[in-house]
Amino acid sequence: MNGPLEISVVIPTRDRPRDLADVLPTLLNQEHLPLEVIIVDDSYGDKTKRVVDLFKPDFRRIGCELKYVRGSGDGLPAARNLGVKISRGDAILFIDDDTLLDKNVVKAIVTFFEKNPKALGVQPKILSPTAIKIGDLQIRFWNSICKLLMLTYRSENRQKVRKSGMDIFPRNLTKAINAQRFSGCCFCIKREVFKDLKFDENLKRWGFMEDLDFSYRLYKKNPRSLYVISDAKVIHKASKRGRLPPQLSIPMMTIYWFYIFFKDIFKGSILNLLAFLWALLGNFTITLSGLIIKRKPKSEWWNLVYLLKSYILAFKNLKKILSANLDFFNRNLNTGNKVKSYSETR
Repeated sequence: MNGPLEISVVIPTRDRPRDLADVLPTLLNQEHLPLEVIIVDDSYGDKTKRVVDLFKPDFRRIGCELKYVRGSGDGLPAARNLGVKISRGDAILFIDDDTLLDKNVVKAIVTFFEKNPKALGVQPKILSPTAIKIGDLQIRFWNSICKLLMLTYRSENRQKVRKSGMDIFPRNLTKAINAQRFSGCCFCIKREVFKDLKFDENLKRWGFMEDLDFSYRLYKKNPRSLYVISDAKVIHKASKRGRLPPQLSIPMMTIYWFYIFFKDIFKGSILNLLAFLWALLGNFTITLSGLIIKRKPKSEWWNLVYLLKSYILAFKNLKKILSANLDFFNRNLNTGNKVKSYSETR
């Protein structure tokens, strides 16, 4: 590679013009400017385009091109693949539309790649406003329960995939660590990776677990090539704008979990299968226990019904899931109509 590494930023978005207007200034203020910022828009209407047009002069002044392209409407993975196709950088930084960057994020990523030439992917430290407010004792209790039930939990300086398809995410990240997977709201991948890999377009809308699927496949082909760094951070707001209703989001998360588990994790292992089934039971048990203990309103009890129905739907269509045919579910998402944003429940 001749000269310094250049970064293209790709931001898929759908019906979140306000959130997009929040993230763009954090790119304008980067200590190391990206080569370009590409907005892939699946929005209904032209509000997002108006936001991009408003910011274009600011990006032009700093020598960074702000591009706008209409997406296919097929979901986050398809939007990311389109962004890669039209980008020009040596590496592509993927950012969710509800993520805010510290001013040193691009610089820290470039510096890490230059010091670690064998690295193929880098992710900054990701903070959640909700997690920041939760007490340490509460986190420890929740972690112990989720760890036992093969669900996602947090551990210091670890980012791995569990046998159930759930995750271990870092808490109190204090150093650069090797990772088995990336979290989707912000991560950077070298261009050479996309010669052999792309995001799975079977996953529609915001594509639950699309980030695990892509990055874990990359990890398996190139162990010790993915890193999470601690000296740059982003805040994932988990915007409430444009959320899917639970009757769609709950089965989506279930069906896509089944799909990704059998595609990437299972590999014929009985131990992995038992861990997956145990996690399904654990997920149901936690949902039921939480509703009873917290005495949630009637509307929340419907979520338990949706979860049970989604399990039945997944097992009923298991052969289709195993053959990578998700049309039985995806056709219900009506991706051609006005739909919700990508980061709905991340």
